[in-house]
Amino acid sequence: MRVQLALSLPREAISVPLARHTVTAALSTAGVEPACVDEVEVALSEACTNAVKHAVAGVTYEVMVSISDEQVSIEVVDSGSGFGQHNASPDGRDHWAEDGRGMALMNALSDLALFDSVDGEGGSVHLTKRLRWSQSAQQPGAARSVERPR
Repeated sequence: MRVQLALSLPREAISVPLARHTVTAALSTAGVEPACVDEVEVALSEACTNAVKHAVAGVTYEVMVSISDEQVSIEVVDSGSGFGQHNASPDGRDHWAEDGRGMALMNALSDLALFDSVDGEGGSVHLTKRLRWSQSAQQPGAARSVERPR
């Protein structure tokens, strides 16, 4: 199985749940375990929220999603001011994120989280997560039978 989604979204708060619900629907329909879907949902929401905050006014940002039998890869790219290089403070909080947890959540909920930014030219977040499949889901990659109407 391979599913690819490409979204070009406006720099508006409403775009965050739109991206989240689109990806959630794709993962849930494919049979990904609900807890795994929830983790992807939160990480994606954080990445999109950062794009909305840092993108140039009136400019869109892009969300590219690739779902395979093994993993989901998400790339969120904006053309904003960039978010600069920073690290979590000694108390472990990421004070760059709104509630001090944006990048920490993306790191914790993903198997790989990469952040790239060029001041004045935008930034990107790349998230990768191994998928866990529901017990009721057919094994990924297994032949799928199509039931025909009688």
